[in-house]
Amino acid sequence: GLRIFRANGAMDAGERSALMAALESGDSDIGCATPEFVHFHAERFTHDRSRPALLVVDEAHHLIESTHRPAYGRVGDLVRELGSPQVLALTATAGDEVFAGIRRELAIDAWVIDPTVRENLAVVEARNTTNKVAYILANIDADGKAIVYCNSRATASEVAEKLRGRLGAIVAFYHAGVGAAERAEVERFFREGAIRVIVATSAFGEGVDLPDVRDVFLYHLNFDVTEFNQQSGRAGRDGAPARIHLLFGERDRSINDFILERDAPQLHTLRNIYREMKKIARDGLLHQTYADIASAIDLGERVDHRTIGAAARIFADAGLLEMGEDDDGRYLRFCEVSGKVDLTQNERFAEGEATRESFAAFCSLALAAQPSVLQAIVNRPIYPSN
Repeated sequence: GLRIFRANGAMDAGERSALMAALESGDSDIGCATPEFVHFHAERFTHDRSRPALLVVDEAHHLIESTHRPAYGRVGDLVRELGSPQVLALTATAGDEVFAGIRRELAIDAWVIDPTVRENLAVVEARNTTNKVAYILANIDADGKAIVYCNSRATASEVAEKLRGRLGAIVAFYHAGVGAAERAEVERFFREGAIRVIVATSAFGEGVDLPDVRDVFLYHLNFDVTEFNQQSGRAGRDGAPARIHLLFGERDRSINDFILERDAPQLHTLRNIYREMKKIARDGLLHQTYADIASAIDLGERVDHRTIGAAARIFADAGLLEMGEDDDGRYLRFCEVSGKVDLTQNERFAEGEATRESFAAFCSLALAAQPSVLQAIVNRPIYPSN
């Protein structure tokens, strides 16, 4: 019965309109927002009808140590703008300096530290493995369960098919392209043991709490340390020995760069898309689907329907075009614009850039750090010594 809204750059026009109306009227209970969104729309949250009584800051260490999420650094100012509501800050990585900084910025006066160490987990060095499927077959626990994490639906399906050729029907794949009912069945069979190996994207993540996963294989490079921690942490929740196998390598970086460029286009790509879209518009109007537009402007494989959709939403936020629907279906109408428009001052663009920079920071850690360092990230929190 709670009225819960998300507030980030992934919203479509209808969801965004519903959120703004709820913030205006106060008809909401919980908002799940990125710092970038709140920063760009602070006035929506500070009037009496939408002013929160509780502000929860996840990954709170970003307030102090992040150079690529400046909006996090402004959360302390936001708390004061909101009239200093009750604040709950959460993090698993806060040494002495970060801990002191979070307390200072958010006026924290009480804290709980959980020093739990998951000593049953072991990180196995297998980075830059050439034949990843052969490695999985050679190292999978004969009686236990395993999750293989991939970054694309196509790879998840392909790897599952190869493993099924050797292991039989105990292997299944799981990603957002699979119907909800079928995903529920796969999870049930995995929980019950009829399926023992799931090859999945990150869709098999939040809310999945299985005790007896003996092996997690990280087939591709994660996008950030949070995803790395979450996927690795699926292993050994029963306290028995479990392994996290690092199969990713330097060549996997380009896969993530490709995905990020498609889903979060950079400034030069946005300029090219805008120019080419205007060329194919008739009287400033486009009635094609995003896929048709991507095909018509032909800017290469890094620009597909998702890229066009992301770009269109950024352009609409910036007042460059209007999105709507008429008798002929969905349309994009270009607006008259005077002067230059700074697309960097847009929360959707800022979120994309933050994601890209988070990945760059994670790469420098994941590709170079010793397994013992990565294991420390997985099995224990970083907390203040005093």
